[in-house]
Amino acid sequence: VPGLYIWEGFLSVEEESAILQGIEAQPWSGQGTPPNPEIRRRTQQYGHLFLFRTRKIAKQLGPLPSFVDVALERMIATQLFPQPPDLLIINEYETGQGIMPHIDAPTFGPVVTSLSLLSACVMSFALKQDVDERGSKTHVDVLLRPRSLLIMTGPARYAYTHGISKNDVDLYEGSTIPRSRRVSLTFRTVV
Repeated sequence: VPGLYIWEGFLSVEEESAILQGIEAQPWSGQGTPPNPEIRRRTQQYGHLFLFRTRKIAKQLGPLPSFVDVALERMIATQLFPQPPDLLIINEYETGQGIMPHIDAPTFGPVVTSLSLLSACVMSFALKQDVDERGSKTHVDVLLRPRSLLIMTGPARYAYTHGISKNDVDLYEGSTIPRSRRVSLTFRTVV
């Protein structure tokens, strides 16, 4: 997929543990709890409040939390973003939870990164306009390992949908990938 990159081992085990500690000390929303009660997974938002139902920014929330400084500093030092990310959405996926294929809202800038913690999963990418002769979209599966950083730019950001199945187990290149609780941290800029 053009514009798609995976940075394996973006975090150490110790850095992952410290970030998870910071996350667990904060309240979650979703699953009936505002500000996005309709979401079936638990979420935390920092920097700006994004409403999933309208796919719009509702208000500014303040700076990103200090528990992600190590990840932010690494992304900024390697110039992944043209300007520092100012929105962080943390999603918790329990076994059997996924996310429907989508393209991130145009409200967000040209780079989207997603940091995977705890469990691996397979993310599927499909070119939005590409349909094979049977009428179904062709797709590319990408393995997101714990502590890896997914980087979407260019076509990967704007022309491909991405999603995660609701499977308890993923298959990737002939291997079985068991799924358990996964926490993702998605960094974006608001335009």
